[in-house]
Amino acid sequence: MKLFLKYVKQFNTLIISMEQKNITSTKREENVEILFNGDEIVGFNVFEIKLENKKFNLEDSKLKEIAYPILQKYFKNFKFENQFIIVKIIDFEKIQNTHLSLCKINTGKEVIQIVCGADNVKKEMLTVLATIGSWMPNGMRINQGKLKGFDSYGMLCSAKELEITNSNFNTEGILELKIDDSKIGRSIWEII
Repeated sequence: MKLFLKYVKQFNTLIISMEQKNITSTKREENVEILFNGDEIVGFNVFEIKLENKKFNLEDSKLKEIAYPILQKYFKNFKFENQFIIVKIIDFEKIQNTHLSLCKINTGKEVIQIVCGADNVKKEMLTVLATIGSWMPNGMRINQGKLKGFDSYGMLCSAKELEITNSNFNTEGILELKIDDSKIGRSIWEII
């Protein structure tokens, strides 16, 4: 399952979102507010969480550790899915009369097509893919899309879009990873 996990220090609250749907009702169980859309659970607010003063990434292991027992209680076969994976651009071509590129991407499991607007796209480049269903830091969810008539199955990401402030990474365009192909298909958070 792909989740939006965000710690809000000001309120000592962990926000867990599973669906982008309106909240029609809530139910409180101890320090957890369960958020519903009709009968469907769409998220949780976990209160009274006190964590050290640090910035948490999108799929932070500490946040997952807190969320897991809550999610397991309501979703018996719950399993976290990687949302942001390392991929390789195996080929690309410019889309005529646009700034866009049509990219063939190796995810480690399959080859998919992505439309990308970054200037630094190049063949054989390792970068990061926000897979379909992934949650960006601003709460936006990545969906399959179509740009200029071409299907796009996710989004290639910049450090800024993922709120990565590590000075080892480029600040312009999509992330350019200086790693070997053995990392393809793995979570970006494993190497940061």
